[in-house]
Amino acid sequence: MSSDIFKNSVWLTYPDMDAVLTRTAFSCENISKATLYITALGYFEAFINGERVSDEHFIPAMTDYEKRDLSGIHMPIYDTLSHRIYYYKYDITPSLKNGENVLCAHIGAGWYGQHESPNEGMPYWGDNTLVFSLELTDNAGNVTYINSSPENTKFRKSYILETSLYYGEYHDARLYPEGWKSAGFDDSEWKNSAVRTAPETELYECFFPSDKVIRTITPKVIYEFGDMKIYDIGELAAGYAVLQFSDDARTSERAVLRYADELNSDGSLQFHYTGGTFRMQRDTFIYDMSAKGQDFHPHFTWHAARYIEVTGICHLTEYRVIGTDLKKTSDFTCDNETLQWIFDAYVKTQSANVHGCIPSDCPHRERLGYTGDGQLTCGAVMSVFDARLMYKKWMADIRDCQDKKGGHVQHTAPFYGGGGGPGGWGGAAVIVPYRYYKFYGDKDVLRESYESMKAYLKYMVNHTEDGIVTSEEPGGWCLGDWCPLGNRVTIPEAFINTYFLSKCAAMTAETAEILGFSDEAPIYKELEESSKNALVKHYYNEDTHSFCEGTQGADAFALDLGLGDEITKKSFIEKYEKLLTFDTGIFGTDLVIRMLFNNGRGDIAYKMLTNEEITSFYNMKKHGATTLWENWDGCDSRCHPMFGAVVEYFFSDILGIKRYNDKAGYKEITVSPADIPALRNVKGTMRTPDGEIRVEITTDENGRRDVSTGVTGDIKIIR
Repeated sequence: MSSDIFKNSVWLTYPDMDAVLTRTAFSCENISKATLYITALGYFEAFINGERVSDEHFIPAMTDYEKRDLSGIHMPIYDTLSHRIYYYKYDITPSLKNGENVLCAHIGAGWYGQHESPNEGMPYWGDNTLVFSLELTDNAGNVTYINSSPENTKFRKSYILETSLYYGEYHDARLYPEGWKSAGFDDSEWKNSAVRTAPETELYECFFPSDKVIRTITPKVIYEFGDMKIYDIGELAAGYAVLQFSDDARTSERAVLRYADELNSDGSLQFHYTGGTFRMQRDTFIYDMSAKGQDFHPHFTWHAARYIEVTGICHLTEYRVIGTDLKKTSDFTCDNETLQWIFDAYVKTQSANVHGCIPSDCPHRERLGYTGDGQLTCGAVMSVFDARLMYKKWMADIRDCQDKKGGHVQHTAPFYGGGGGPGGWGGAAVIVPYRYYKFYGDKDVLRESYESMKAYLKYMVNHTEDGIVTSEEPGGWCLGDWCPLGNRVTIPEAFINTYFLSKCAAMTAETAEILGFSDEAPIYKELEESSKNALVKHYYNEDTHSFCEGTQGADAFALDLGLGDEITKKSFIEKYEKLLTFDTGIFGTDLVIRMLFNNGRGDIAYKMLTNEEITSFYNMKKHGATTLWENWDGCDSRCHPMFGAVVEYFFSDILGIKRYNDKAGYKEITVSPADIPALRNVKGTMRTPDGEIRVEITTDENGRRDVSTGVTGDIKIIR
């Protein structure tokens, strides 16, 4: 954290404008080193003498920037939160020249100025804001500073007249001030910037990857009628389309783009899955002939779609896939089409759902860092991607959005509305740092999160009756599991939330031991046991040896805590051996698969993962999906990663890669693939900070199976 980086800078504000252009002209000579420190409230693009200072998109990354009044939202929150803003540091030495120079910024509303939120009436934080400090060192070692101030920073309204994260942008190229990013441009008619009070927040230098253009896709026209075309990019992806007007277009020609996941039976766009027509993703561009041959695209929002309808004298040149620059570190291939589809679809779904280092629920309708989805999928993410810096950023968001007085953890981080429950959602405060430590062996994340973990458990205990978690915040949701088929939840919410209380207590007890707080560990071990006892008391049937009569994976939750007996285990296995499909929501699906693998029945887990009933991944695949759905029947969003949590077990169980004795990190591993006779050939690689692990399983024509393994780096296989 650096609290004084902008101590001599003024925070500039631009009311009543969705987007604004700013210019700061300055002179310099013989500069040997130039460093720009800059951030904005709203997204920004910065330029020195017409050159963009980075290829990052949608910065600064979303945080809980500063305090705002949340009492008017649909589920009011009166918690005391903490706040942070990230600033960016750039070496701009090569871009400077002797004499006149100019620093320009283009600022759009982003999350900070989002004033059309579809999420529970969330208020916007405020108006576009800019602050910067430019440090110049000359050849003699003299240092001077150019700081943001109302005297030296001039502005005008952008040619982007409307910018909304949810609803798209409206550009009018006729208003574009040609040459505005160049030194010597005449800005005499531009206005001096206004001033605002510095936000009450903490400033941190950005340490994590930003959103970038990951790849590009060439859209294909699948329908054309007059000036209207429908393009297919071949998959559902987050990003935006790039448009060019035709050579015969004239000034004031209009182009309108609309984005959708699916098509109706008549070939038109189906908007339901991206939020309906009241949340339509749309971009509008007004042409000016001076912009002939130039690209048109959004600057301050992304879309998520497979199909794009374009109306106007124009055409699409490419689709830019944009997301946080996470490196994919693992691969998985097998000879079962459905299992392979799950992995490939999960990778695309998760990639579309990380922006600003926030793992979101969907990239179009809500776009929020739901703590439930995020904690559930963190094992899969860490198995497939290098997510170290991403989760460090998101864990800070979770801590910021935890009530400093009562320990309540919000359902989204950064907080922007959204429903959930105290266990599956709030438990992210414990589960994410604990699992991060297990994957990466980094104790620092436990140290940073330990007090937050304890505060969360205190909150949970304060919402129990006879050891059972029965409530959350007044007027809010208190969900247990989520999204079984038709959202017909039969497993009790209190059972799920108490499961998470016990699970998180065990993780916190282990964390206390790891950090050297051995005197505190017994407190959480006792809480773990008392929560288990409460589950047995309230939900265990001694006659059937089952919890909640085994509904929607209830016995899997119990078995994961070490509850029940051999009859419980036998009944659980027999149920799913007969059912061979999912009756579960997002948490139950993950646990049923995990418990089947843990109890030596990978064959059943495999059959469930590849089953062809309606509650199946095959059902998504057969409908042509390229990403995972929010619901088994596909009734809502069609780009949700939460059911993809099972991909973690592709590596830990199908390939059999496990940390030896559950130690932290992958320096010592075992390789023991699950016995799945129906899966004949499978291979995968997993690249960890300790090295690469390779496993290949082949089956010959006589049914004999061979497992070959290999490692690189500082990894040892324990036989």
